[in-house]
Amino acid sequence: MSTIEDIDLQPEWGLSEFNPWDRRITNQNIWPIYRAMRDEGPVVRSEALGGFWCITRYQEVRAAALDYKTFSSRNALEIGKQNWSDRPKTRLIETDPPEHTRIRKAMQAPILQKRMSEFSDGIRESVTELLEEIEGKKEFDIVTDLAEPIPQDVVGRILGFDPETRRRNRELVLKFVHADLEHSETTHADFWAFLIETIQDRLRHPGNDFLSQLCHSEVDGKRFTESELVGMLHGFALAGHHTAIDGISSMLRYLADENVKKAYLADPAIGSQIVEETLRCDPPIHLEGRSTNVDTIIGGVEIPAGESVTLLYASANHDDRQFENPDQFDIGRGPVQHLAFGYGIHMCIGLHLARLEMNTVLAEVMRWFPNYRLVGEPEHSGMVFGHHMGWDSMPASIA
Repeated sequence: MSTIEDIDLQPEWGLSEFNPWDRRITNQNIWPIYRAMRDEGPVVRSEALGGFWCITRYQEVRAAALDYKTFSSRNALEIGKQNWSDRPKTRLIETDPPEHTRIRKAMQAPILQKRMSEFSDGIRESVTELLEEIEGKKEFDIVTDLAEPIPQDVVGRILGFDPETRRRNRELVLKFVHADLEHSETTHADFWAFLIETIQDRLRHPGNDFLSQLCHSEVDGKRFTESELVGMLHGFALAGHHTAIDGISSMLRYLADENVKKAYLADPAIGSQIVEETLRCDPPIHLEGRSTNVDTIIGGVEIPAGESVTLLYASANHDDRQFENPDQFDIGRGPVQHLAFGYGIHMCIGLHLARLEMNTVLAEVMRWFPNYRLVGEPEHSGMVFGHHMGWDSMPASIA
């Protein structure tokens, strides 16, 4: 059994003690851990956090994500936090049909693929403003100076947040997503209170923005409760935050490689391939929790009803049963159905927006600073909030 004094985590740790809240997890040790877990079987039992089951391989993760009747999302998003609080479970990600169907219908309205052209100019404007500031500094941090400001600005504009509300939202989101297990409940309570305050303001003083429309709209002849509205706002505020930051940062890290950069400059049409291979190799969200509604068997392993289960999307994206040389970043890989956005009814509703943001950043950075390079060792975040990984810092120079 691993102890807190261990300098590093060995692959075997994942076979019985995998704990996504363990801050010793790094971008270097997690992939050998996942490989050991996949080699052990499609399902591995962890005794950490009271015990839960890990689904490790691509085909089994994808099948489980599709089977919401067996693998419920209700009360099971954060492994180890199922009894976190007594607040209503109204976030899209932690509901099952029929509640899920009704909430998703309202939430996805402003970010459907057919509406992406409405946001293209605004995203490019936000990116350009940041690149203008970077141009004057010569050296910059890809994470804090470029990737981090973009998603909250974009989501805030879609929702109709004024600048002060965007600032408060960004501040509280950062505290929340970087909290450890001990402080996560407090930071989440502060964030939840802010969301309630914002919803109540829109209910009293509606405007022409999407959030106001959401607060006063009806779906299937029924208006949303305050708890449902707060849950939806929670999803909007968080869903595109760390995922976009980490995706953009990882993409620009790979693009800094001279061979990748040369290939893009020779044929900018491969930009979307760079985006998709980044998402496969370095998915921001590593896992999601579920709970079993009934007894089920995966790969000969019986999982009883009422058990906690985690879908290891990141492990699935590196499964050599599905992808050749999965640990290699290969822009010539061709179209692949990675699981970086999840799968099934809980597939990320903002995936089109995320792809638009990443493709816009890629194109604009290469237009402004085609010779940019990394000038220091990137600082990885490790596993944050029990389910996502990314970057804290990535020093770079524009020449």
